[in-house]
Amino acid sequence: MPVSRSLDPEPTPEFDVRCTDLHQSWAEGYKPLDEAIDEMTALRTEAAVEGIVANQARAETFLGIMYGYQGNLANSIQYFERARALFTQVGNLKRIATCDLNLGETYRYKGDFNRARQYFERAYETHKELKDLIGETTALCNRGQMFLSLGDLDSAAKDLILAADMVKQLPEENANRNTLSCEISRSLALLYIEQGRLDEALFEAQAAFAIASRTQSPFDVGYANRAMGQVLTAVHESSGESDDSDSPDSYFQRANEAFRDINAEGEVARTMFEHATSLALRGRRIMAAKKLHLAIVIFTRLGMTDDAAKAAEAQREML
Repeated sequence: MPVSRSLDPEPTPEFDVRCTDLHQSWAEGYKPLDEAIDEMTALRTEAAVEGIVANQARAETFLGIMYGYQGNLANSIQYFERARALFTQVGNLKRIATCDLNLGETYRYKGDFNRARQYFERAYETHKELKDLIGETTALCNRGQMFLSLGDLDSAAKDLILAADMVKQLPEENANRNTLSCEISRSLALLYIEQGRLDEALFEAQAAFAIASRTQSPFDVGYANRAMGQVLTAVHESSGESDDSDSPDSYFQRANEAFRDINAEGEVARTMFEHATSLALRGRRIMAAKKLHLAIVIFTRLGMTDDAAKAAEAQREML
Protein backbone atom coordinates (compact mmCIF):
# COMPACT_ATOMS: atom_id res chain seq x y z
CA MET A 1 0.00 0.00 0.00
CA PRO A 2 1.58 3.37 -1.00
CA VAL A 3 2.54 5.79 1.76
CA SER A 4 0.34 8.90 1.86
CA ARG A 5 2.26 12.13 1.24
CA SER A 6 2.12 15.11 3.55
CA LEU A 7 2.12 18.40 1.64
CA ASP A 8 2.41 20.72 4.64
CA PRO A 9 4.64 23.63 3.54
CA GLU A 10 6.94 23.54 6.59
CA PRO A 11 8.97 20.64 8.00
CA THR A 12 7.63 19.18 11.22
CA PRO A 13 9.20 20.98 14.24
CA GLU A 14 10.78 17.80 15.62
CA PHE A 15 12.39 16.87 12.31
CA ASP A 16 13.60 20.43 11.74
CA VAL A 17 15.34 20.42 15.13
CA ARG A 18 17.06 17.12 14.33
CA CYS A 19 18.36 18.47 11.02
CA THR A 20 19.41 21.81 12.49
CA ASP A 21 21.18 20.24 15.48
CA LEU A 22 23.05 17.83 13.20
CA HIS A 23 24.12 20.65 10.90
CA GLN A 24 25.19 22.75 13.87
CA SER A 25 27.26 19.93 15.37
CA TRP A 26 29.28 19.81 12.14
CA ALA A 27 29.42 23.60 11.61
CA GLU A 28 30.77 24.10 15.14
CA GLY A 29 33.44 21.43 14.63
CA TYR A 30 32.01 18.76 16.91
CA LYS A 31 31.20 16.17 14.24
CA PRO A 32 33.26 15.15 11.14
CA LEU A 33 31.69 16.22 7.86
CA ASP A 34 31.51 12.71 6.38
CA GLU A 35 29.71 11.46 9.49
CA ALA A 36 27.30 14.40 9.40
CA ILE A 37 26.56 13.72 5.71
CA ASP A 38 25.81 10.05 6.47
CA GLU A 39 23.43 10.98 9.28
CA MET A 40 21.70 13.68 7.21
CA THR A 41 21.28 11.18 4.37
CA ALA A 42 19.58 8.82 6.83
CA LEU A 43 17.22 11.63 7.85
CA ARG A 44 16.45 12.33 4.20
CA THR A 45 15.64 8.64 3.64
CA GLU A 46 13.45 8.58 6.73
CA ALA A 47 11.45 11.57 5.49
CA ALA A 48 11.07 10.07 2.02
CA VAL A 49 9.80 6.77 3.46
CA GLU A 50 7.33 8.62 5.68
CA GLY A 51 6.16 10.71 2.72
CA ILE A 52 6.65 14.06 4.45
CA VAL A 53 7.73 16.23 1.53
CA ALA A 54 8.91 19.31 3.45
CA ASN A 55 10.97 17.14 5.80
CA GLN A 56 12.72 15.53 2.84
CA ALA A 57 13.32 18.94 1.26
CA ARG A 58 14.82 20.25 4.51
CA ALA A 59 17.28 17.37 4.72
CA GLU A 60 18.12 17.75 1.02
CA THR A 61 18.90 21.44 1.64
CA PHE A 62 21.35 20.63 4.41
CA LEU A 63 22.97 17.95 2.27
CA GLY A 64 23.47 20.56 -0.45
CA ILE A 65 25.20 22.84 2.05
CA MET A 66 27.43 20.08 3.39
CA TYR A 67 28.46 18.78 -0.03
CA GLY A 68 29.13 22.36 -1.11
CA TYR A 69 31.62 22.93 1.70
CA GLN A 70 33.12 19.50 1.09
CA GLY A 71 33.80 20.76 -2.43
CA ASN A 72 31.51 18.30 -4.21
CA LEU A 73 29.71 20.96 -6.23
CA ALA A 74 27.89 18.53 -8.54
CA ASN A 75 26.26 16.78 -5.56
CA SER A 76 25.57 20.12 -3.92
CA ILE A 77 23.67 21.40 -6.95
CA GLN A 78 21.76 18.14 -7.27
CA TYR A 79 20.53 18.30 -3.67
CA PHE A 80 19.61 21.99 -3.84
CA GLU A 81 17.65 21.43 -7.05
CA ARG A 82 15.80 18.50 -5.49
CA ALA A 83 15.04 20.53 -2.38
CA ARG A 84 13.76 23.36 -4.54
CA ALA A 85 11.49 21.02 -6.50
CA LEU A 86 10.09 19.54 -3.28
CA PHE A 87 9.45 22.93 -1.68
CA THR A 88 7.74 23.96 -4.93
CA GLN A 89 5.40 20.97 -4.53
CA VAL A 90 4.30 22.26 -1.12
CA GLY A 91 4.25 25.93 -2.15
CA ASN A 92 6.85 27.21 0.35
CA LEU A 93 8.08 30.40 -1.37
CA LYS A 94 10.51 31.42 1.36
CA ARG A 95 12.36 28.10 1.30
CA ILE A 96 12.32 28.06 -2.51
CA ALA A 97 14.12 31.43 -2.38
CA THR A 98 16.62 30.00 0.11
CA CYS A 99 17.34 27.18 -2.33
CA ASP A 100 17.87 29.80 -5.05
CA LEU A 101 20.37 31.56 -2.80
CA ASN A 102 22.24 28.32 -2.19
CA LEU A 103 22.24 27.45 -5.89
CA GLY A 104 23.59 30.92 -6.66
CA GLU A 105 26.45 30.41 -4.21
CA THR A 106 27.29 27.00 -5.64
CA TYR A 107 27.36 28.29 -9.20
CA ARG A 108 29.49 31.22 -8.02
CA TYR A 109 31.97 28.67 -6.64
CA LYS A 110 31.94 26.93 -10.03
CA GLY A 111 32.67 30.21 -11.78
CA ASP A 112 29.33 30.19 -13.64
CA PHE A 113 28.54 33.81 -12.82
CA ASN A 114 25.68 34.25 -15.29
CA ARG A 115 23.70 31.47 -13.68
CA ALA A 116 24.73 32.59 -10.19
CA ARG A 117 23.44 36.08 -10.87
CA GLN A 118 20.07 34.75 -12.08
CA TYR A 119 19.60 32.78 -8.87
CA PHE A 120 20.73 35.65 -6.62
CA GLU A 121 18.39 38.12 -8.30
CA ARG A 122 15.44 35.72 -8.17
CA ALA A 123 16.12 35.05 -4.48
CA TYR A 124 16.46 38.76 -3.74
CA GLU A 125 13.15 39.63 -5.40
CA THR A 126 11.28 36.82 -3.62
CA HIS A 127 12.69 37.65 -0.18
CA LYS A 128 11.91 41.32 -0.77
CA GLU A 129 8.30 40.51 -1.69
CA LEU A 130 8.00 38.34 1.43
CA LYS A 131 9.53 41.13 3.55
CA ASP A 132 12.15 38.64 4.75
CA LEU A 133 14.96 40.95 5.84
CA ILE A 134 17.50 38.18 6.52
CA GLY A 135 17.01 36.57 3.12
CA GLU A 136 17.02 39.92 1.32
CA THR A 137 20.25 40.99 3.06
CA THR A 138 21.93 37.64 2.40
CA ALA A 139 21.05 37.81 -1.30
CA LEU A 140 22.57 41.29 -1.56
CA CYS A 141 25.71 40.17 0.26
CA ASN A 142 26.13 37.12 -1.98
CA ARG A 143 25.49 39.07 -5.16
CA GLY A 144 27.96 41.71 -4.00
CA GLN A 145 30.63 39.05 -3.52
CA MET A 146 29.89 37.76 -7.01
CA PHE A 147 30.39 41.26 -8.47
CA LEU A 148 33.63 41.50 -6.49
CA SER A 149 34.86 38.25 -8.07
CA LEU A 150 34.02 39.70 -11.48
CA GLY A 151 35.92 42.92 -10.76
CA ASP A 152 32.75 45.03 -10.99
CA LEU A 153 33.63 47.15 -7.96
CA ASP A 154 30.83 49.71 -8.36
CA SER A 155 28.10 47.06 -8.36
CA ALA A 156 29.81 45.19 -5.51
CA ALA A 157 29.97 48.37 -3.43
CA LYS A 158 26.31 49.16 -4.05
CA ASP A 159 25.15 45.71 -2.89
CA LEU A 160 27.54 45.32 0.05
CA ILE A 161 26.98 48.79 1.49
CA LEU A 162 23.21 48.35 1.27
CA ALA A 163 23.54 44.92 2.92
CA ALA A 164 25.64 46.51 5.71
CA ASP A 165 22.88 49.07 6.34
CA MET A 166 20.16 46.41 6.30
CA VAL A 167 21.85 43.99 8.69
CA LYS A 168 21.81 46.71 11.37
CA GLN A 169 18.00 46.52 11.30
CA LEU A 170 18.07 42.93 12.61
CA PRO A 171 17.54 42.57 16.36
CA GLU A 172 20.80 41.99 18.24
CA GLU A 173 19.47 38.70 19.58
CA ASN A 174 18.79 37.38 16.07
CA ALA A 175 20.93 34.27 15.56
CA ASN A 176 21.81 35.26 11.98
CA ARG A 177 22.99 38.79 12.71
CA ASN A 178 26.55 38.00 13.84
CA THR A 179 27.44 35.64 11.01
CA LEU A 180 25.87 37.87 8.36
CA SER A 181 27.59 40.96 9.80
CA CYS A 182 30.91 39.10 9.81
CA GLU A 183 30.46 38.06 6.18
CA ILE A 184 29.53 41.57 5.06
CA SER A 185 32.47 43.16 6.91
CA ARG A 186 35.05 40.78 5.50
CA SER A 187 33.57 41.27 2.00
CA LEU A 188 33.77 45.05 2.41
CA ALA A 189 37.39 44.64 3.52
CA LEU A 190 38.20 42.89 0.23
CA LEU A 191 36.31 45.55 -1.73
CA TYR A 192 38.25 48.34 -0.05
CA ILE A 193 41.56 46.58 -0.76
CA GLU A 194 40.66 46.61 -4.46
CA GLN A 195 39.75 50.30 -4.21
CA GLY A 196 43.01 51.14 -2.41
CA ARG A 197 41.14 52.31 0.71
CA LEU A 198 43.35 50.40 3.13
CA ASP A 199 42.37 52.19 6.36
CA GLU A 200 38.73 51.30 5.71
CA ALA A 201 39.72 47.77 4.70
CA LEU A 202 41.55 47.31 8.00
CA PHE A 203 38.57 48.70 9.94
CA GLU A 204 36.18 46.19 8.30
CA ALA A 205 38.60 43.28 8.76
CA GLN A 206 38.94 44.16 12.45
CA ALA A 207 35.14 44.31 12.75
CA ALA A 208 34.84 40.82 11.23
CA PHE A 209 37.63 39.57 13.49
CA ALA A 210 35.88 40.95 16.59
CA ILE A 211 32.64 39.14 15.68
CA ALA A 212 34.52 35.88 15.04
CA SER A 213 36.26 36.21 18.41
CA ARG A 214 32.83 36.38 20.06
CA THR A 215 31.09 33.62 18.13
CA GLN A 216 34.06 31.22 17.77
CA SER A 217 32.21 29.74 14.79
CA PRO A 218 34.77 27.96 12.55
CA PHE A 219 33.26 29.70 9.52
CA ASP A 220 33.48 33.16 11.10
CA VAL A 221 36.98 32.48 12.43
CA GLY A 222 38.18 31.18 9.06
CA TYR A 223 36.76 34.00 6.96
CA ALA A 224 37.75 36.77 9.38
CA ASN A 225 41.34 35.55 9.74
CA ARG A 226 41.73 35.17 5.98
CA ALA A 227 40.42 38.70 5.42
CA MET A 228 42.83 40.04 8.04
CA GLY A 229 45.71 38.27 6.30
CA GLN A 230 44.68 39.80 2.97
CA VAL A 231 44.40 43.30 4.43
CA LEU A 232 47.76 43.11 6.21
CA THR A 233 49.35 41.88 2.97
CA ALA A 234 47.97 44.92 1.16
CA VAL A 235 49.15 47.25 3.95
CA HIS A 236 52.66 45.78 3.88
CA GLU A 237 52.78 46.01 0.07
CA SER A 238 51.61 49.63 0.13
CA SER A 239 54.09 50.70 2.80
CA GLY A 240 57.00 48.74 1.37
CA GLU A 241 57.98 47.71 4.91
CA SER A 242 59.37 44.25 5.64
CA ASP A 243 58.46 44.29 9.33
CA ASP A 244 56.64 41.06 10.14
CA SER A 245 55.69 42.02 13.70
CA ASP A 246 52.04 41.61 12.66
CA SER A 247 52.62 38.99 9.98
CA PRO A 248 49.77 37.94 7.66
CA ASP A 249 51.07 34.35 7.91
CA SER A 250 49.59 33.64 11.34
CA TYR A 251 46.15 34.82 10.17
CA PHE A 252 46.19 32.61 7.07
CA GLN A 253 47.32 29.68 9.20
CA ARG A 254 44.50 30.19 11.71
CA ALA A 255 42.01 30.48 8.85
CA ASN A 256 43.16 27.19 7.39
CA GLU A 257 42.97 25.47 10.77
CA ALA A 258 39.38 26.64 11.21
CA PHE A 259 38.33 25.46 7.73
CA ARG A 260 40.11 22.13 8.18
CA ASP A 261 38.24 21.56 11.45
CA ILE A 262 35.00 21.40 9.46
CA ASN A 263 36.46 19.80 6.31
CA ALA A 264 35.63 22.86 4.18
CA GLU A 265 38.10 21.86 1.48
CA GLY A 266 37.17 24.57 -1.00
CA GLU A 267 37.83 27.28 1.59
CA VAL A 268 41.10 25.60 2.58
CA ALA A 269 42.22 25.86 -1.06
CA ARG A 270 41.10 29.50 -1.30
CA THR A 271 43.06 30.30 1.84
CA MET A 272 46.15 28.57 0.40
CA PHE A 273 45.78 30.67 -2.74
CA GLU A 274 45.55 33.93 -0.80
CA HIS A 275 48.44 32.90 1.45
CA ALA A 276 50.54 32.05 -1.62
CA THR A 277 49.75 35.47 -3.11
CA SER A 278 50.79 37.13 0.14
CA LEU A 279 54.05 35.17 0.34
CA ALA A 280 54.94 36.01 -3.26
CA LEU A 281 54.36 39.72 -2.68
CA ARG A 282 56.69 39.53 0.31
CA GLY A 283 59.43 37.82 -1.71
CA ARG A 284 58.97 34.27 -0.38
CA ARG A 285 58.44 32.78 -3.81
CA ILE A 286 59.48 29.15 -3.21
CA MET A 287 56.97 28.64 -0.40
CA ALA A 288 54.39 30.60 -2.39
CA ALA A 289 54.83 28.33 -5.40
CA LYS A 290 54.31 25.20 -3.31
CA LYS A 291 51.08 26.50 -1.77
CA LEU A 292 49.82 27.74 -5.12
CA HIS A 293 50.42 24.37 -6.78
CA LEU A 294 48.50 22.55 -4.06
CA ALA A 295 45.62 25.07 -4.30
CA ILE A 296 45.39 24.53 -8.07
CA VAL A 297 45.25 20.75 -7.60
CA ILE A 298 42.36 21.10 -5.14
CA PHE A 299 40.47 23.71 -7.21
CA THR A 300 40.74 21.53 -10.30
CA ARG A 301 39.59 18.39 -8.50
CA LEU A 302 36.62 20.21 -6.96
CA GLY A 303 35.54 21.83 -10.23
CA MET A 304 36.06 25.37 -8.88
CA THR A 305 36.75 26.70 -12.38
CA ASP A 306 37.09 30.42 -11.68
CA ASP A 307 39.40 29.90 -8.70
CA ALA A 308 41.51 27.39 -10.65
CA ALA A 309 41.90 29.86 -13.54
CA LYS A 310 42.91 32.72 -11.23
CA ALA A 311 45.41 30.50 -9.42
CA ALA A 312 46.87 29.26 -12.73
CA GLU A 313 47.30 32.87 -13.89
CA ALA A 314 49.04 33.72 -10.62
CA GLN A 315 51.32 30.72 -11.13
CA ARG A 316 52.27 31.90 -14.63
CA GLU A 317 53.08 35.36 -13.32
CA MET A 318 55.26 33.83 -10.63
CA LEU A 319 57.42 31.85 -13.07
